[in-house]
Amino acid sequence: MVQQEVSEGFVRKVGRNYFMILTVNGQRIQRKTGTNDQDKAIDMLSEWRAQEKAGLHDSGTRMRYEEMRDDYVQQGGKVLQTGVQRDLDTFFKGIRVNAITVRKLEQFRAWRESQARVLESKAETLAKEIALRTQQAMRGRRKPMKPEETAKIEAEATTWVENGVKATTNKRLTILRAMMNFAAKRGVIHKNDIPAFPIDANVDNKRRGYLDAEDLAKLLKELPGYLHPFVRFLYATGMRSGQGSKLTWDMVDRNTTELHVPGELTKNREEFVLPLVHRDGTPIFDFVTDLKKLARFPGQPIFDTTDFRSQWRQACHKLGLGIYNEETRAYRGAKPHDFRRTAVRNMVLAGIPQPVAMQISAHKTDSVFRRYAIVDRSAIQEAFQNLQGK
Repeated sequence: MVQQEVSEGFVRKVGRNYFMILTVNGQRIQRKTGTNDQDKAIDMLSEWRAQEKAGLHDSGTRMRYEEMRDDYVQQGGKVLQTGVQRDLDTFFKGIRVNAITVRKLEQFRAWRESQARVLESKAETLAKEIALRTQQAMRGRRKPMKPEETAKIEAEATTWVENGVKATTNKRLTILRAMMNFAAKRGVIHKNDIPAFPIDANVDNKRRGYLDAEDLAKLLKELPGYLHPFVRFLYATGMRSGQGSKLTWDMVDRNTTELHVPGELTKNREEFVLPLVHRDGTPIFDFVTDLKKLARFPGQPIFDTTDFRSQWRQACHKLGLGIYNEETRAYRGAKPHDFRRTAVRNMVLAGIPQPVAMQISAHKTDSVFRRYAIVDRSAIQEAFQNLQGK
């Protein structure tokens, strides 16, 4: 074991509990104790000091961010999004894991949210969000908006966009915390070396939009006919458009009665079977009849999704569901993913048990499913009326 230079250290109360602080080989380290008992915290400090003097945690003390990241990716089988890894790699380059303190994490948040590309993206998003909200507010109106109405839209849009930036920073911090937790589980670092992460809990910029049957009908009138089966399928099942576009005829039985979706296409990695007809043989979805008319070839996609995104944006722009600039290709408004919220909401309102609904929509966690299960005021009123027998 390697003998190390270790300070006497001290304990400090932060919030309800005590933290221990030591300097090991010139590196200041802070750990949580998980207790509000000062004597117990001091005993934990003494034990930690003895371990560090004996070099028992030398590997954790010397481990750098890049080693922890590579271990998380290679041993944990994780995939990091390009933007997330870029930000983490840039800020935490070469830093020792035990130097990732609460203060360092707060500095990361300030650094990331002041980057030129982030500020530029925020300004562009805000302009599009204000334009979209203004368009929606003016729908069916003849009189111009009052100054106070405009000010309210701008304020709400600004808050929404600011929350979006905070949410993306939260995501990066969450990934970093997952790396540290993974390292702790493998015994590479001590679990007490993981700081309290400053995740902003007051962030709410989640999309809550959904498209009802009336919107679907309008969209189908504007979209080319070859896209209709695909759009109706997304509306009914809540499947992600990217997932739906990868469905092939190999996954449908010979009589077009069942769709076998493989696990590699679902977010929860679980295979599931979606019935396409009722027990009496009649189609559950009206598009099943369309599908039966199509020629089948091994590996051929079930749905023709050619130019889907562009056609979608143009249709939404024409219907006032979005704003699309054909020259810049910039778009803001309703998205195919809104069908996912719609389907979950419709299944909940129809009384489908959550486990069954989650199987259909392929949601991985209860929390995400509940976030998608939007229930509007009319649904709540109807529920109370049913309870009272009215």
